[in-house]
Amino acid sequence: MIEMQTLGVRNAQPKFSLLIDDSQTLTYFELLKCAAPLALIDVKTLSTSHYQQFKNVFVTQTKAVSEPQFEEIASLVDFIPGATTSQIIVALGTISKKNALGGIVALMAYTMPGAIILIILGYFYSKYPDPRDLNILVFLAIQGIKSSTVALILQLLISMATKSINNKMHIMLSVLSAALFVAYQQPYVLILTMMMGGIITIMVEYDAENTIGRRTFVKEQSATPAIVNDPKLINKKNSHKISQLLGNKSLHLYSLILLLLLYLNSKYQSLILDISLSFYNIGTFMIGGTPITLPFMYAETVLNPLYINADAFWLGFGLAAALPGPYLNFAIFLGTHSMGIYGGICCWVAIFLPSILQIWGLLPHWSNLRKNIYLSKFKEGVISVAIGFLATAVYYGWVEACKYDLSTATVISFLSLVYVSLLNFNSPAVLTLGAALFIIRYLALWYYRELDPVIF
Repeated sequence: MIEMQTLGVRNAQPKFSLLIDDSQTLTYFELLKCAAPLALIDVKTLSTSHYQQFKNVFVTQTKAVSEPQFEEIASLVDFIPGATTSQIIVALGTISKKNALGGIVALMAYTMPGAIILIILGYFYSKYPDPRDLNILVFLAIQGIKSSTVALILQLLISMATKSINNKMHIMLSVLSAALFVAYQQPYVLILTMMMGGIITIMVEYDAENTIGRRTFVKEQSATPAIVNDPKLINKKNSHKISQLLGNKSLHLYSLILLLLLYLNSKYQSLILDISLSFYNIGTFMIGGTPITLPFMYAETVLNPLYINADAFWLGFGLAAALPGPYLNFAIFLGTHSMGIYGGICCWVAIFLPSILQIWGLLPHWSNLRKNIYLSKFKEGVISVAIGFLATAVYYGWVEACKYDLSTATVISFLSLVYVSLLNFNSPAVLTLGAALFIIRYLALWYYRELDPVIF
């Protein structure tokens, strides 16, 4: 690890670099071998155990990333908007390969297996606008998957609420945001509500006597590490660092892409441009992790009849939970179902791109952000609001799951919650059991009780 010198400061505590040091540089093939198996992790929530999986691969086994670097990356992705696991893999890939392309390669290895399966399933499922046209067993399995999906989302909600709801203010924000989502189901209302939740939390919870808070906007006296003056970093072959230069370029590129999408969307009437802009904005405001995207996606797609129906929406989320890779692969299913393969790829790229640019753009500035109490309070308020939105999404998911059979869907949802919360079943097992139970229920009615249940 290279000890960075500070400008004009003697005897300063050595700082490690989030940039490229003398750790091992992986080849692209080695990077693929490291990143691809991580997609098999059941990412119901990004808990310590999942962090440990990433750390074991990149820090312990390959030694491509130092432990201080990993801890800084993990703390940053918990703080900034974006898909947490995807941002971690991008940062680890960038540092391991010592160039930005390494981050892209690692992300592709992590997301592509599940995305390919989802784009195929989305394409074929789009051929059946009415799911009742499917084979009866397939139709029943889909209803079981949707019922179990409700339990997975509820488990995410419980996990987030347990971790983030700490006082009466947070409870009030969650309840009010849930009511607003029911009354005003518009994406811009959700964004404004999240921003207001953050501002209210700062205003109410900030303690005027907290002297630490008063110093948060004051820059530390120690200067920025003299990275560019270190010959080891300048002359190192194929070296690349997550520097302020890359960070600024990433933030500028993010703004440029947003402006371009806004311009093209206003100039041309295109469904693909419209939904790509929507998904790009969803990726931007993903504060608190991937589950937060669910109510935003619901408002953007299901509530817009041009995009997708509720049946395909909840099925797609369940399939994404059961397949390798992050939940955000869900976007490629939605895009493919509504606009074909090209639309699916556009939606998939649009929702991941902000996360990539945010981790590159903000990582060099993390030392100035992490101690800012205002930003921390703002995030607490935003997450409290988002939990209210997610609670409403759970309700909408349950209503859709009970569309054909209220009692069976409710029982399967409850059993699935027991499986995932108390028995620690992983997502694929829970969804498979849900599909099997729904099929068994109706086979029993038909063949053993000789009843003809009305499900269509």
